[in-house]
Amino acid sequence: MSTKCAVWSDSPEVIADCAKIVPEFRSSEELRKWAEKYVRQHAARCSWDADFLVKNYEFSSCLNVGGAPFVFEYLIKKARPDLSMVSLDLDPKRFPEAGRVLDVKIAEINIENPDSAAMQMLGKFECVVFCEIFEHLRMDLLRTVSLLRDLLADNGILYLTTPNGLGLYSLREYLRGRTGSDPVMEWGKLTRLGHMGHVREYSRAEVCGVLEHCGFVLETSMYRRSRHRGTVRAEMMNLVKTAVTTGLPWLGDELVLVFRKAA
Repeated sequence: MSTKCAVWSDSPEVIADCAKIVPEFRSSEELRKWAEKYVRQHAARCSWDADFLVKNYEFSSCLNVGGAPFVFEYLIKKARPDLSMVSLDLDPKRFPEAGRVLDVKIAEINIENPDSAAMQMLGKFECVVFCEIFEHLRMDLLRTVSLLRDLLADNGILYLTTPNGLGLYSLREYLRGRTGSDPVMEWGKLTRLGHMGHVREYSRAEVCGVLEHCGFVLETSMYRRSRHRGTVRAEMMNLVKTAVTTGLPWLGDELVLVFRKAA
């Protein structure tokens, strides 16, 4: 386990690059606005994920679970144009041109309640990406994670990131009288956007406990925090997070975990 807290920082170049591709997906105006906001908030994180995977692991096939708005797909295919890429999404029709524009297969599969025949047709992957999805799961958590194991080739990796339920941000929410995100806002996304918001955010021990129960072995573990620029408030938060996580890395915003199948 890393004793330092990794950092991903806003990148105007990455944001501008990803923002150009979003209109080509031909989504509705509301979804386009959501995707543009997602790009501003998360494109640099997705870039960090893609860069980490490409630099540290060899794989020729990749499955990304929870694709929309397909920013990660764009960035990793840009780094590895030869990569065989499949993306799972609840409703690919929301972004009807994304598959063609990105040269990826987008499969309409709900990983929490999938069609068994459709799952078998997917095959096995050397890399399964499960970024910022674990906290959205609202049905049978153990069954869903076991399905991920079945999609993984024997020598493959599961790359998982999720908010740190014991991080500095979560502690701030606790001081505001909350145990997590606003449930009205998060559940309201089902109707407004077509996918679920955060159900619950977990600690490292809780995530690893679920994955190990479902047949995975932890290979790499680190904490990570974001660094946003542009406003006085953001810079103040950067100073606080840097000071705190330098000495206490486990208070980072996110968990970054790499698993392999148990023998």
